This record gives sequence, C-alpha cells and structure tokens, in this order.
Amino acid sequence: MLKSLFTKALLFLPFIAAPALAEPQVWLAQKQQRQFILLGSIHAGKSALYPLPQVFWDHWPAANGLIVEADILKPADVSLNRALPTNETLLSKQEKRQLRDIAEQTRLPYLSLLHSPPWLAAIQLQNVMATQAGLSAEQGIDITLLHRAKADNKPIFELESLQQQLAMMENLPDHGQSLLRTTLYDWQDMQSQLQCMLSAWQHGDHHQMQQLLEDSRYSDTTNHLLIDQRNHDWTAQLSESPAYQQGSFLVVVGAMHLIGPSGVPSLLEQRGFRITQLSQSQPSQCASN
Repeated sequence: MLKSLFTKALLFLPFIAAPALAEPQVWLAQKQQRQFILLGSIHAGKSALYPLPQVFWDHWPAANGLIVEADILKPADVSLNRALPTNETLLSKQEKRQLRDIAEQTRLPYLSLLHSPPWLAAIQLQNVMATQAGLSAEQGIDITLLHRAKADNKPIFELESLQQQLAMMENLPDHGQSLLRTTLYDWQDMQSQLQCMLSAWQHGDHHQMQQLLEDSRYSDTTNHLLIDQRNHDWTAQLSESPAYQQGSFLVVVGAMHLIGPSGVPSLLEQRGFRITQLSQSQPSQCASN
C-alpha cells in the first residue's frame, strides 16, 4: 500500500477506450545542450491505455535516462508513524457514518479505515474505486515504463523517494482530512470523473484537464502541497541538477503536474526552456462537474 504514488493524479484513475486520432500530450523542453521529453502519467491502467504515443517512443533509444516521481520497483523500507491521530479521533459522528457506508460499498474493513490516518484511508478508498473501474497498478504508465527501462538497462532517476512521499502525506496540516472528506462526500462525482479524466488524457485535451484540476474540492493548502509545491521542486531539479545538464531525458510524472500555468512545462518555460507540444490533441467528449 505504501508503495502507491502519493500524487493528486492518483485521485483520478479512469478507463475509457482510446481515441483514434488523438493521443496523450507529449511535451519537448529544450535549452542549450539538454532536452526533456515529458509525458503525463496515469498511475493505474488497463491495456486500452496502450500503445503510448509513438512520438514518445521515438526518443526512447537515444535517451540518457528515465526520470520518474519515484522508482516504485526499487526496494524501500517505509513505515507509518503510528503516533499520528487517526479517523477515530479526527472524524465527526456524521463523517464516521459516511465512512462506514463507503466501506460497505467497497468491501473494505471499516475498523481498519477508522484506525488509519485520513490521508491513508482516502488512498485506500480511491484505489478500490480504480479497481472497480477495471484498473490495475501493474498496468499504470509509470510502472510499465520502469519495467521497460530496467529491461533496457536505461538509467532511472527519481524526483522524490518513497520516504519523502510518505513524509509529505504524514505532514499534511489536516492529516489529510480534506482528501478524505472529498472522497467520502463526492464519491459519486469522483466515479464519473474517472471516465472524464481519462478521456481528456487520451485525447490530449489540456483544457478539460485544466478544468478538472480547477474543479478540485480539496483545500487550498492541500492542493498547494500536493501539486504546486512539488511542481516547483521538480522544475528546480530538472533545471539545476548536475545530472541533467546535458543530454536527452524522458520525464514521466502524474498528468495533472503538466497542466496549466503552474505545470512543469510552463515552469520550465519560465526558466528559459523552449516548449513544444509533440503530440496531437482533440477536445474530449465529456464535461466535468
């Protein structure tokens, strides 16, 4: 469970048939003697997500490495801080009733959720939602490309460690109550957003994905910590790390991290990179709530 990627993109894990004339967005960022080929990831998937855009694979053979949020195939020793408060003490009676109702729908043990911190319960519930939609973590974009990179002996670089991701969640100011409340009270809406999100991703519909991101009902603090702050941290690494000063690198992070003026491509552009979209896009056939 702790080897899940703790990103907001994980909260929108949908499935829909692939469009014929459009493809997920692939961005090229160039500056001096280096370039990054950026692809937004869906962290759980199904065979219908593939193949990935050919323009991405065209850069694979010559790439100097694959850059991911975290290498989830690498052994890691992570453990929860058992001293943190749990839902038993943080939730109101009404919220506990809602948690019990959703637990029954998902067939997750209510007492286990009750004795978990809010952020972990939210991830557990959303993982079940993805599974019920026919998705599998083993067919996610990240893990598929990690397996391919290891098979091809291609270097893998991490923007974060799993321990850093865990610490980020454990240090949320509200212990993840915003994540859990949204999951509990917007359960039906989130299920419909699964279809819309992937339709937008597969069509490369930047506008629809931006709308989905803006419609998020998480607190401003949670949004900032899980999306904006990490985008700035990652952009600084890509721009300043000695490991990336020369060569061609494939970058695969959650799709929501590439969206809008605070997305990684826009932030790289602000740092002097020339940004080009390599893929084809079309409007998707869904509307967010």
